[in-house]
Amino acid sequence: MAYEVRELAETRVIGEKRSYDSIEEAQEKIQQFWTDFKQSDQRARLTLEADEQFQGFFGIYFPTDNGVDYMIGVSSDRETSEWASHNIPAGKYIVFEAGRPVSREIQRVTNEAYEVIIPASQHDLRNAPEFEYYPFGNVTAADYTAEMWIPVK
Repeated sequence: MAYEVRELAETRVIGEKRSYDSIEEAQEKIQQFWTDFKQSDQRARLTLEADEQFQGFFGIYFPTDNGVDYMIGVSSDRETSEWASHNIPAGKYIVFEAGRPVSREIQRVTNEAYEVIIPASQHDLRNAPEFEYYPFGNVTAADYTAEMWIPVK
């Protein structure tokens, strides 16, 4: 599986966040979170907040002492009280592409990255959020590609 190593500047993200007691619970419920998000007016409102750094949505995992927070968000330099906000720290990431069907491919790519690619690489994991990146566009298009970003040293 091909991947790129990229440097990311510190990136401020805003969006809707949900908390889960474990990564397993998050993985079970994130698909419903995305469904709820897409069916509400939040998608259109949040799209308007995006800056030029990234033109798309993030699905970001923030580990906590009691589980994990997951945010659907956009990069934005706007101050807002309407949305949760976080900073993704600057650093190195291994970036994997995921085709269609996107939700299944993101899961497959992530599993392969953690089970095969990263252990065999020269990269150690770094304590920072991992995230999915979904460029704006038609996720059902044959040529649509999402990305999985995994922080490494």
